Amino acid sequence: MMAAAPKESEQNGDAPEARIVVGLDTSLVTRDALALAARLAASVDARLKGIFVEDENLLHLASLPFAREISFSGEIRELDAERMLRAMKAQAESARRMLARIASEAHIDWSFDVRRGRPLAALAEHAVEDDTLVIRAAGTGSREVGRTVRAATREAHADVLLVARGAGMKSALVPPAPSMRGTLQSPLPGRPVAAIDDGSSPGEACSAFAETLAARIGAPFMRLAARGLSPADLATASRQGGVGILVVDAGWLGNDDDAARLSAAAGCPVLLLGKERGPVEGPQKRGG
Repeated sequence: MMAAAPKESEQNGDAPEARIVVGLDTSLVTRDALALAARLAASVDARLKGIFVEDENLLHLASLPFAREISFSGEIRELDAERMLRAMKAQAESARRMLARIASEAHIDWSFDVRRGRPLAALAEHAVEDDTLVIRAAGTGSREVGRTVRAATREAHADVLLVARGAGMKSALVPPAPSMRGTLQSPLPGRPVAAIDDGSSPGEACSAFAETLAARIGAPFMRLAARGLSPADLATASRQGGVGILVVDAGWLGNDDDAARLSAAAGCPVLLLGKERGPVEGPQKRGG
């Protein structure tokens, strides 16, 4: 009997459920991040949630009487808040269709939401402990990325998968085959899962989590001893080691700039753990 196609759904009931939450627009960078988020959701049997944020700063700018826009043809005209809002709604619908297509290809359930606010802050605002937020650092100030990471990991105790432009999103995980739903697929050969271990209890737990994750996907595991080394040193070691995913306890980071700088310099997605965790468990079947 053929299984039903994955569809848009929302979580019901009181039981927590793992979600991979990704901010959406219609850029090529977003498509790569969404594809990575979908592969991760399929790997750990989580739902994929896409969020399109209507940027309140742009809407405020459009309402100012002196605001102007220049078209591709060079035409200058007044900005109109209603027209900009209609354009955002059209973009949101395009993003929803992109989400639906990629989720269908990965055979995972998905949901979609539209919020208004600042794009990064809106992702962290409703984060819960069982979420993994996929945050793109491209084109955003490192301080703003850091504030969002801190809110998600230290206040909501969610995890964050931080990616930067050119950070190896396509090679971090190969796309899961339809017959292998619920199992984590191997990264490309030679792309290990690495953990930053500073010798503390959270660092050791982070290492245990990453090592079991690597075993599940059939990838090499690499432990990066952090004692006495800076984030820049470890980013260099990660890049030189060809790391596919770098796993870090979020509490190890120092100031707000560290997360974005580490993601940009490491050359791979960085998974920041917001809570102390043990080894990865095997995939669980959903009821119904």
